[in-house]
Amino acid sequence: MKKRAKQRRLFGITVCAAMVLEIWFQTVAVAIASDKKTTSGMVLDLGRLNDNVKVTAEYSNAIVQMVLPQFSEVEKRLNLPGKHEIIPSDVLQFHVLPFRNVSSSVRLKDGKVFSYAFGFVDAYTSPQSPTYSRPHPDNPVTLSQKLMTQDEAVQVARDAISKLGISLADVFADEQPIVTTYKKPFANSVARFRVQWMEPHGQQAADIIVNPATKEIERFYFSPLTNLRRPPPNLEVVAPNDDSHDLFSLQIPPQEINPEYARKLIPIMFKAVDDYVEELNLPIALPLTTNNVARIKIHNNGDWPHSEIWLTNGWKFIYRHTMVNGYYSPDVFNSTDYHPFHLQDFEGKWNLNEEQAIGLVTQQLAKLHYSSNNIHMDFAPNVIFAAGHFKEIIPRYFFEWDVWNAAHDDLQSKVEAEVNADTGELESLYHDDKAYWNNRPPIDVPISIK
Repeated sequence: MKKRAKQRRLFGITVCAAMVLEIWFQTVAVAIASDKKTTSGMVLDLGRLNDNVKVTAEYSNAIVQMVLPQFSEVEKRLNLPGKHEIIPSDVLQFHVLPFRNVSSSVRLKDGKVFSYAFGFVDAYTSPQSPTYSRPHPDNPVTLSQKLMTQDEAVQVARDAISKLGISLADVFADEQPIVTTYKKPFANSVARFRVQWMEPHGQQAADIIVNPATKEIERFYFSPLTNLRRPPPNLEVVAPNDDSHDLFSLQIPPQEINPEYARKLIPIMFKAVDDYVEELNLPIALPLTTNNVARIKIHNNGDWPHSEIWLTNGWKFIYRHTMVNGYYSPDVFNSTDYHPFHLQDFEGKWNLNEEQAIGLVTQQLAKLHYSSNNIHMDFAPNVIFAAGHFKEIIPRYFFEWDVWNAAHDDLQSKVEAEVNADTGELESLYHDDKAYWNNRPPIDVPISIK
C-alpha cells in the first residue's frame, strides 16, 4: 500500500476508487440463515460506478436553473451589494465539473463568484476581496468610516454563518477562531480581517473575510464537512457516463464483483463477524443478518476479497482474505467515513495515560489469538491526537504500528487502534499482515466479472 492517509483503512488493497454499482441485496441473494428472500434495505455494492459524467448543454442548463436561486438566497441573506435575484442574463461565466456529485461555479457580470458543491453553496468571493483574481480598488468613501475591531469582525463572521442557515457548531465557529489580516495591493486600502475556524482533525472548517470599513462579507468558504453536506439535487436531466477522463479506467480494467460470488461470500463473512464479536464481547446483537446490515461494499483485491460491512447501528467491520481484520464503533473519532461530527459527542476527561491505553489494545488483540509472528508492536507507535486545543477536551489516542517494506512504499504489517481515554473503550481495532495475503474463502465461482 502506498503511503497515503486515506488508504490507511484499506491496507494494501488495489482500489478503483471511482464508480460504484449499487444493487439492492434482495435482488441477488437470499436472507442469511433463512430460506426467505430478504426485504431489508441493505445495499450491496459490487463494483465500479464511474464518478465522471459528460457535461452536455442540457445538463449544464439544468444545473444553472438549480443553483442560481440558491446563489440568490445567499445574496439576500447576507445583504450583498447589488441585485438579489440572479437570472441567467446576469451570468458571465458558468462552469460545471464533470463529476456525478454536482459541483459548479458562476462568475456574474458584476464580478461576484459563487460555487456549489455537496448539496450547498460552499463559497462566495466579492470582487472587492483581496483573494479575488484581480481585486477591485476600494471605494475611497469607505476609508473615512470607523473601522471594526477584530472582535467585532469575528461577530460579523459568526452572524453571517447563522444567516446562511448554518449552525455555528456544525463548522466549530462557537470555538476560538484564528484571525489574521489581508492587505490589498492598492494604496490606502483597508486591511481585511480573515476569520478561520478549524475542526478537531486539523482541517479548516470555515474561512471568512470581513471588510472592517463596510462591515461586508467579502469571501466565505466552507469545507465539505459531513455536517454541511446535503443530498444531491433531483435533476430531470441525467448526465451520461464518461470514462474518457477516468484515470482508473485507463490503467485498471473494470472488475465488477460476480453476484453469485457475493451471494456465497456474505454468509461466510457474517459467520466470521459473529465469531469476532463474540471473541471481543462487542455490544452487537447476534447472529448477524441482513436486517442488521445497512450496506456491504466488496472489492476484488487480487482475486481475494476486501469487504466493508456497515451495520444499521453504526458499527463497521472489515473482512479481508478469509478473516475479519477490524472494526470501528459508532463513536470512533479518527474515521475516513462520512458522518455528522459535533464536538459534544467526543468531549471528555483524560482518565488513561498512554501506557494504559496501549495495554488495552494489547489485551484485546490477545483475545483474537493471532499468531505472535504476525503482530508487530515491539516498537513505539505513531500516536495521533485531536488537533490544536481540541486535544485538551477530546481524550482519544489513535495508535499506528506500521511495518514497511525496504523501499518504504508498501505496508507489510499493521496494527492500528483508537482508545477512548475517558471511558476506557477501544473504539476501533485493525490488524493485517502479509502472512494473510492471497488467502481466499472456499468459493467455487470467480470473484469478478471480467
